[in-house]
Formats: sequence, C-alpha cells, structure tokens
Amino acid sequence: MSFIPQALASGAFAALASVFAKLFTDSRTAYFTQILIDLLPVTQQDALKSYILLLVRLLCFLLIFACNSLMWTIFTKALNRAPSSTSVSVVNSAANFGVSALSGYAVFGEPLAYSWWLGAALIITGTLLLTRSQTNASMNKSKVE
Repeated sequence: MSFIPQALASGAFAALASVFAKLFTDSRTAYFTQILIDLLPVTQQDALKSYILLLVRLLCFLLIFACNSLMWTIFTKALNRAPSSTSVSVVNSAANFGVSALSGYAVFGEPLAYSWWLGAALIITGTLLLTRSQTNASMNKSKVE
C-alpha cells in the first residue's frame, strides 16, 4: 500500500490542530457560539452563553491534542511505508499548506494572496529538490559500493 494517503491525512490533521488552536483563543469562537445558541430553542440565552462558550473552547483544546496524536500516528505509519522520509515530508507539507489555506479562508475569512501561494509553492519545490538530490546521492552511493 502507498504512503501517500497517510501522508496526506497526517498533513491535514496537522493543519486542523492549528485551526483548533486558533479557535481556542480567537474571538470568533464567541461569534460561532452565539450562532449556535441562536439556533437552540432556549429562552435564557445569556446564562447559557458563557457555559457553551467554555464547552466549545474546551472541545477545541481537546481537539488540538486529538489532531496532533492522529497526525503523529499516521505520519509514523507513512514513514514506515515510504521509500524515503523526505517524500513523506513533501506530501505532508503540501497537504498541510493546502488545508491551512482552505480552512483559514473558510473559517477565519483570511485572504489567500498570490504571495502566499508563491511562498507555499517555493517551499514545496525546495523540499522536492532536496528529496531528489537525496535520492540521487543514495543511488550514487549504492553504485559505488
């Protein structure tokens, strides 16, 4: 079985951990909580708001650790299946960048400037070049031996 699905999933969980970390501390969490409370058929919303906000923040805090645990577990499994650790890192980083960009845009309304995409592309390209040079170096070394 290929390592790519696991590397993609680990990158996605890494990005989601960051999303939950931001939601844990961000003021938008109170806004999202208010939307949730407005959907509930409750008359005493003010008393309920602080409790629900606390529960939502606690849930976000727990999800940080859950996502990080899943990320490291899946990342380790991908490393075991891959021919090279750098190839896992490339796929993981690409997934992390993509999910970070999409969740930042969807959840936090962050703009996706061209400079961000250019920077992400340069980082992934650099990692690919390092992977390729590492593969070539190991092939040359095995030929010498």
